[in-house]
Amino acid sequence: MNLRQKQILQRAECEGEITIKALATALGVSEMTIHRDVDALQKQNYVYKKRGAVVYIENADRENTDFYAEEKRLIGIKAASLIADGQSVIFDNSTTAMECARFFDPAKKYTFYTTGMETAAILGGYEKSILYCSGGYYFPASRGFVGAQAEAFVSSLNVDVCIVGASGVSVEDGITTPYPMHTPLQKAIIAAAKTKILVCDHSKFQKKAMEKICRLCDIDVIVTDSGISDEVLATYSGYVKIIKA
Repeated sequence: MNLRQKQILQRAECEGEITIKALATALGVSEMTIHRDVDALQKQNYVYKKRGAVVYIENADRENTDFYAEEKRLIGIKAASLIADGQSVIFDNSTTAMECARFFDPAKKYTFYTTGMETAAILGGYEKSILYCSGGYYFPASRGFVGAQAEAFVSSLNVDVCIVGASGVSVEDGITTPYPMHTPLQKAIIAAAKTKILVCDHSKFQKKAMEKICRLCDIDVIVTDSGISDEVLATYSGYVKIIKA
């Protein structure tokens, strides 16, 4: 992977979705050059192309391309600390929600639900807790299940807390994701929980992806990292409670 491809990948991760034209302008090269680089990244399953845009593919195995790995770890620790002994928790397929799953107290008893395969593998290690997993269509890009079966599973639940991630967080568009397949499932996960916790690093603020999940005011708490600027923190704190890890 050359330097320009790394820059493309970093911008795609930060944005969730970004146009070929915007990449060409930002990197000072032709759109044809960007297309070639993106084709190479797509072959390696880092991104996929659609209608003149590039969509980042979350993949927990790619530690070398996870530009906010430490921030996500700290966010996961903080978010897990907000869950009380005995509560029920549902996790979406996001990598930041998966980080949260790593940091629960094994001495306590929880009831876990998830649509993510790798998250399920982590949660299955808590011997005193109960784990339920959805079925459905396996979506390789997020290593989790989506579709009608997963949505029916989630819609039948009434849980204490949901832990969800996002590709974009903005005042105008709320919580967004680049994956159309995830939209109804994400909405169902949020609707199933009494308390809704969004976990996202600071790069996701002031960004928007294609699919709107919910409004900012539909979220109870956002857990982010200390990289969030004072200006952004002040703006978004007017809409939702924000906790810095």
